[in-house]
Amino acid sequence: MTTQAPPAERVHAWPRALVVAALLAATFLAGWQYQTGGDTVAFRVAWIPVGLTVVPLFFRRARQFAYASLVVGLVVLALALQGVFTWILPGALILLATTADPRRSAWRARLSVLVGTALAVVAAVASAGAVHHSLTSPPVGFAVHTDAASTPSAVDRISSRADAEVASRVYSFRINYAVDGEGPTGIVEFTPGLSAQEQERLRRDLAALPGVTRVCTWYRDNHLRSTC
Repeated sequence: MTTQAPPAERVHAWPRALVVAALLAATFLAGWQYQTGGDTVAFRVAWIPVGLTVVPLFFRRARQFAYASLVVGLVVLALALQGVFTWILPGALILLATTADPRRSAWRARLSVLVGTALAVVAAVASAGAVHHSLTSPPVGFAVHTDAASTPSAVDRISSRADAEVASRVYSFRINYAVDGEGPTGIVEFTPGLSAQEQERLRRDLAALPGVTRVCTWYRDNHLRSTC
């Protein structure tokens, strides 16, 4: 007489919900990276945890799902400890999913869901505050774009003008160097509290420099608002 093995258990809704929450958190962080910095290397790297987090969702059996969640969670946390600390949240949520099945241990599952919910709520409140700040904060400088034929010397002229303005105590700003699809770009940050009239005067002075194609208002935490 043969006996049939019991059917493998499907993934419970609680651990699956925690992984979905981790996926949403990782996707939000990638979008936030684009909003603050644009299409940079950091933005592309931010999609790594998104791709990893979705892996457990492909498994329908509870045991396979738990193993995949454990491996993915440890990998994401290991990457987070290399310097990208915002990845700790999705990594922690995935690891909590490994103990969130009430069929294994009811009290441990409830504790995992409670901790995961608390982390998600705190992260949501903090994210809402950061988004509100990025949408309502005043500009802090200008992005000075140059044409494709320009060389770094064009940005050097901007830097020289900046030094002159700082020396005269009319403006105080610094320059960061970057390269876009056109030519060298300088990020000019003016003194906090600079009046609107002085900001406009600075914009005109920068736009009059040789090789400058356009001067865009620059917001520190919002790349989308800084485009022109």
